[in-house]
Order: sequence, then C-alpha cells, then structure tokens
Amino acid sequence: MRDPRLLDLLSDRSISLTTGVFDALSAKLAEKAGFAAAMLSGYSVAGAALAEPDFGILTQTEMIETARRVVAAVDMPILVDGDTGGGGVANVQRLVRELVTIGARGVFLEDQQWPKRCGHMRGKSLVALEEHLEKISAARDAKGDSDFLIVGRTDARAVAGLDEAIRRGLAMKEAGADLVFVEAPESVDEMRRITAEIPPPLLVNMVEGGRTPLLPLRELEAIGYEVAVYPVTGILSAARALENAYTHLATHGDTALLGERMMGFDEFGRLVGLEEKYALAEKYRR
Repeated sequence: MRDPRLLDLLSDRSISLTTGVFDALSAKLAEKAGFAAAMLSGYSVAGAALAEPDFGILTQTEMIETARRVVAAVDMPILVDGDTGGGGVANVQRLVRELVTIGARGVFLEDQQWPKRCGHMRGKSLVALEEHLEKISAARDAKGDSDFLIVGRTDARAVAGLDEAIRRGLAMKEAGADLVFVEAPESVDEMRRITAEIPPPLLVNMVEGGRTPLLPLRELEAIGYEVAVYPVTGILSAARALENAYTHLATHGDTALLGERMMGFDEFGRLVGLEEKYALAEKYRR
C-alpha cells in the first residue's frame, strides 16, 4: 500500500516541507515537531558521526547503518542521501535494495564524480550524463514495486552552468526520476527558469549560508517547487547549542543558567520512551 505522506511529497497542489536529520534522536525530534517526512542528510551525518565535512569521507556502509537506526526510530518516511550511489549500476542497485529492506522511502542520487562534495562547496566535478542516467534507471529497476522515491540530483550549475543543469534535469526526468533536484541555483531568476523548463515535481534545497537564496515556503511554491528541503538546519542548530552549553559549563563550572535552553530530564525520558521500557520490564518480570 502506498503511503499517503509520500503522495503528498509529489502533490502539485501545495509545497511539502522536509528537514534534514542526522541520527535517531534528531529524526524523533523532527517527527515530534510535525514534519511528515525527513531527509537523512549526508552533510549532517558526516558532521555528527565523524566530525568531518561532506567531502566524500562518509562511507555508504556508514550511511546505511545510520539509516537503519533512523528508520527504526520513527514512523514518518525517511529519504536517504545516497550521494553518487557508491559506484556503478550494481552498487546503486545494492544500495536501493538495502534501503528498501530497512524501510527507507527514497534515495537521492547525484551526478558528481567521487569523492563528491557538498553541493554548496567549491571544486566539484561531474560524471558523464549517460553514466548518471544509467544509475537512475538501475535504481528504478531495483526498487521494484516498493513505495520508494528516486530523487535525481545534478550539481551541474556550479560546474558547467545553468543550461547544462537544466539539460541534465530533463534527462533525469526522462530516465524515470520521481523528483528532480537541480542543486545550488544562485538567484531567484535561475530558480524560475528551472521550474519553467523542467516538468514537475521539483525539489529545492534551502541551505543556510549556501549559494541559493533562502525564501519563504510560499514564495518557493509560487516559483513552482513541490518539495523544499532544509538539510542542514538541524545539525547547524545542534552544533551551536552544544557549543554554547559546553562552553558555559567549562567556563562557569555549573549549568544553573542553562535551564531554559535544556530539555528537562523527565521530558527527555518521555521523548525516548522511558515509560514504555519500564512497562516492558514489568511485563516480563518473574
């Protein structure tokens, strides 16, 4: 049975908002906040798990294992950043099958050469378009009849210009991508051209400090996007909050003034299901 929340992601009547998560806790908090779906962001996982930049250092195995824990922690659909797919078409199919098996609901596949870089970093390079289209087709075959989205991404704007990015977006659509994602347009005019020339549904990336203008959701909808993703909001916010808390504790030797900025001990227990675990222990107590 198809998940209606995934149908919402492809709706042409209103724009869907998703956020980036990086572990089971951040996914649970995103779900609690009311998001209908989330993206497991490679940028964020690399930062949280390895304290490394999104520079091709995170492995596919590490991403799949993180995805397994995230999917198990929440009920909402999780779309996974698959980077370049891990190699050739056989690697892409293995990735998709593993993600389907663990219950993920989609994958992002991009056209960079490995080692890839965050789409808002400099120094990227592209694979031939034909190679990327082969991966999109292979991913479609691997997902079978499962309710699983293939998000085709191109980083061509920063490497070869907007014309090439649009050409690749159209080709990904023809190859069967469910959503097309042209990364890092640099102006509203470029965003309008993307949505005018590539058939929907289209996804836009809102990266704080990145190359693309940050616009309110309704403006993105008016431009013609169906899905807006804020992939790094969570990890950037978490990093600042931890920095502030640890700096305060190290400087002052107490946490007396941090109370309002910290979740309560009991509240955190409720978030992670402590009472349910108490009940489970009692159920099997002899």
